[in-house]
Amino acid sequence: MDKNNTSPAPESSLAVCHPAVAPLSYLLGKWRGEGEGGYPTINSFSYGEELHFYHPPNKPVIGYTQKTWKLSSGEPMHSESGYWRPKPNGTIEVVIAQSNGLVEVQKGTFSTEDNVIQLQSELVGNASKGSEDVSD
Repeated sequence: MDKNNTSPAPESSLAVCHPAVAPLSYLLGKWRGEGEGGYPTINSFSYGEELHFYHPPNKPVIGYTQKTWKLSSGEPMHSESGYWRPKPNGTIEVVIAQSNGLVEVQKGTFSTEDNVIQLQSELVGNASKGSEDVSD
């Protein structure tokens, strides 16, 4: 692909929110916040976090990206991306990949009346266990 190519993208029909996504459309957009983290083996830390939920036009999924950074320096800490796949019967599947090779599948339900999503981890996999892994 040539970044200097100025040809227009193919024309497409007007973007439409897929009916499966409509009940969760309140998630769409960017969400930012700050938090505190800690583990028994390290000092507590402050971090910033951004979630981005977007809807690929006419597809029955919500795209998802997440990133965190150290508030003290702005240094990146963690990131992940994936897809939220709502079903018409009120169930949902979430598929997430991290840059360190971890992947996760979560399944659950959502309520359109209460705007509540409940997820449970179904699968966590590690694509690579070697020392050449990219750390997050």
